[in-house]
Amino acid sequence: MQLFSGRRAASRCLRHGHAGPAVAPAPAACRTHRSNRHVVITAASVTVEPDIAPLVQRWLQWDRRGASREQITQLVENGRSAELRDLLGSRLEFGTAGLRGKMGPGTARMNAVVVQQTAQGLCVYLEDVAADQLASGGIVVGYDGRYGSKEYAALTAAVFASRGHRVALFRRVVPTPFVAAGVAELSAAAGVMVTASHNPKEYNGYKVYWGNGCQIIPPHDAGIAAAIEANLNLWNLEPLLIGAGPYEDGASTAGLLACPQLSDPWDHVSAAYYARLAALSFLPPAAAASPIGSTGGNGSGSVSRAAALGALGTPVYTPLHGVGAEPLLRAFQTFSLPEPYIVPSQRSPDPDFPTVVFPNPEEGAGTWAAAFAAAGERGARLVLANDPDADRLAVAECGPNGQFRPFTGNEIGALLAHWVWTNFRKRHPEVPPSRCVMLASAVSSKLLGAMAEKEGFKFVETLTGFKWLGNTAIKLEREQGMTVLFAFEEAIGFMLGGMYKDKDGISAAAVFAELTAHTYGSGRTLDELLRSLYDRYGFFDYRSGYFITDAAKSRAVFNDLRGGGGFEGRTALYAKEVAGVRVASVRDLGTGLDTSQPDGRAVLPWQSGDMMITYGLEGGATLTLRASGTEPKLKYYLEVKGSDAAAAAALADRLVGGLAEELVGLSRHGLKRPAPQH
Repeated sequence: MQLFSGRRAASRCLRHGHAGPAVAPAPAACRTHRSNRHVVITAASVTVEPDIAPLVQRWLQWDRRGASREQITQLVENGRSAELRDLLGSRLEFGTAGLRGKMGPGTARMNAVVVQQTAQGLCVYLEDVAADQLASGGIVVGYDGRYGSKEYAALTAAVFASRGHRVALFRRVVPTPFVAAGVAELSAAAGVMVTASHNPKEYNGYKVYWGNGCQIIPPHDAGIAAAIEANLNLWNLEPLLIGAGPYEDGASTAGLLACPQLSDPWDHVSAAYYARLAALSFLPPAAAASPIGSTGGNGSGSVSRAAALGALGTPVYTPLHGVGAEPLLRAFQTFSLPEPYIVPSQRSPDPDFPTVVFPNPEEGAGTWAAAFAAAGERGARLVLANDPDADRLAVAECGPNGQFRPFTGNEIGALLAHWVWTNFRKRHPEVPPSRCVMLASAVSSKLLGAMAEKEGFKFVETLTGFKWLGNTAIKLEREQGMTVLFAFEEAIGFMLGGMYKDKDGISAAAVFAELTAHTYGSGRTLDELLRSLYDRYGFFDYRSGYFITDAAKSRAVFNDLRGGGGFEGRTALYAKEVAGVRVASVRDLGTGLDTSQPDGRAVLPWQSGDMMITYGLEGGATLTLRASGTEPKLKYYLEVKGSDAAAAAALADRLVGGLAEELVGLSRHGLKRPAPQH
């Protein structure tokens, strides 16, 4: 039988498609003419379900890669309709996080076709809504060391250059924060960072920054997504990119690299980045003693620089096979800190992440194993880790018993906030505390709020993610004239005032190392400093975790959490208790309800259908359930505040024990617990 047919009589090989895809011309300075090519594919005795056939036909019109075409056509020849539907039956969704997914052929995977279509949509959208800024500042593009990242960056650059736009393309792997910095320093219309951050090696992603240097928020995500759908036919990118790809070597990208619209922003952006970072160093010069208090912010005690750095010793650092090593070394040099020992087996970018199962320092001791071993051998007290794109920071300290204690994101955030606040007040006594602000996401610890209440600065809570933290920080600065000092989220993301409006693991590492040097020079450990903050601001017992799920199961869970009332909220009925603890208030950011507010409406931005519910419980407990937007996880965040650590821990234990089955319905909905961490 004939599965695919076309308007012309010619037919061609189903598997190889030598002549290439249908293309759409892109008017620009750096383009030459190429004749149209037509794809007509026939195959005999192929059995796939009828709705799959046009999806395959469309994909093979786009895809020029022999290897990926081979995967699709092999599935067709074997009648593997379910697998084809998985690859071709949906589109990798573009949202505020951009794109992130497994690599492979098809519209539901990360690949060169999907990336070019995404770049085309972004380009057209910017031409429509930010034409002046695009004309003057162009776009910034960076990439990490994952498979495909360099090529996806080249494709993005070629798309914009083909339309005559300026492109600042980093010619080396860079940390994600350098793209945010590039957008701000070059006044670009947007930035693209090709990375999947801390996801496993099978993944890649496409993160988009708006012209304010922050990750995109609505309505831009929907506008870009619509523009992608309207521009699926691939533009002709020759002579910028030659051949069918991959576009990773000098021969295939020679035209792009020679294009006058292209520049490398590394020198300009890195110089500006480290100049900003230098202003965040607070340790005194070698001849001076530190005026900063060695206790919980009361200003007593002092420590010399020599004593501080001597007590710090040589920290151990791992970039977890990512891009952080060289930028971090320069950050330490900027602060005149001792050069850290970098774990040799994890120093260089490696897309296979060979020494870890998950390149995520939050995933347990297994990810820390090589760094802890190196620190133990060298007698190091402080261990630092970045995730592979270096926008997050993890910290661990060697205790008196020789065991290493990783700090949570909330604990790191509390220590950094204390350090930044104490030093800022000493350096800028003329700025009233009421004009200063710190921010945290809604699922992060409320200790920062307690600190703000006692110290007199303003605390602002935002939705989850640095897209909200960064954009809110800009709004506070521009509209209210506030001084933004710090922002963080519990997922080890930190933003220091004076840097850029996104999380940054490089600047945070340098500042934290200096904080640690001062603490050790004062004769204390980080754990002791943290406990002094609890004494001053109250004790916060924080627990977080997740269940493995998928989008459909998550929606079923949240439908049940609303008592079957659906996502419009008109008939929602919420739990009255959790593990026998009374629910005092409910905030549902999928319906706009917040019973703690006088008018019953949420203050935080909400969107119908969003899967995030927060319960205020008796005893000072807060419990949030949220479906992850980038991973197949349903996450929970629990915090109990109290002056008695034991009582707070007991209540937290009780609630964690009851939430899985009683509230979430783990077994009923077919969710799974993650494997134990090792």
